[in-house]
Amino acid sequence: MKRLILLITLATTMLFVVACSREQSPGMEDIENARDSYSKGFYLDAEKWYERYLQIEPQGQFRKEAWDRLSEISVSIKGDLDKAVVLLEAMYLELGTDPHDAWRIMFQLGEVYSQLGNKSKAVESYEKCLMHAEEFPENSVKTQLRLAELYRSMGNYDLVSVTLENCANSAKSTNDKALCLYELAQSYSFISNWNQSKRALETLLELKDVSEDIRVLSIFLLADIYENERNYAKTKELLESIVSTYPNPKVIESRLANLPYIPPPPEVPKPPAN
Repeated sequence: MKRLILLITLATTMLFVVACSREQSPGMEDIENARDSYSKGFYLDAEKWYERYLQIEPQGQFRKEAWDRLSEISVSIKGDLDKAVVLLEAMYLELGTDPHDAWRIMFQLGEVYSQLGNKSKAVESYEKCLMHAEEFPENSVKTQLRLAELYRSMGNYDLVSVTLENCANSAKSTNDKALCLYELAQSYSFISNWNQSKRALETLLELKDVSEDIRVLSIFLLADIYENERNYAKTKELLESIVSTYPNPKVIESRLANLPYIPPPPEVPKPPAN
């Protein structure tokens, strides 16, 4: 008898818990179905379940997950960039009060607009990113580098230089500063502004604790500039300094082998012995 009462009590408790759970989370089944479909690669089914969850759970705790998955499916799986724009703009309206989420959503929106070829909208999105990146220096650097790349594709090198100079000046870490300076030097080199390019590289190479990758690439670009100026001795000196650290040493060896003949420096006559 006691056992029967215990079983009835347990069953009643379980039914009560299940009923409460369903009452509290009407979309729980949908989010679980969405996760299951997504994990199995059934992305279109997952999309359906995530959309249903957003509809029936206006205050649901997993809305951020649902938005993220839906935008990912639209961009990476379906390639439906127009739908991705609609989703990301809706996400921004809902989640944009959090600075990090707002930055992340606007950055992704800028990427989507760039892929669509809508550069003015992409610039607008990245500019909004900067407003949300004030507390996150690394996000600010990433945004400014992307903006500079976009301005460069538009042929607006004035905005490229302003953006990258601001990037270098505002960067908090040495490597971020170095990366901004390298991109600035490279951008100047694209328009044959060798003096400004050289100045940016020399500033970069004076920094301490710069990553070896950035340092080597900077020396390689500086060697290009000296070669363009026909200062072959300096070009040779710079190339020889990275022959063992450049990602492809054969490139350096080939460049050195193709340099014009460099006469040795004249010997300085010794003063006559007394």
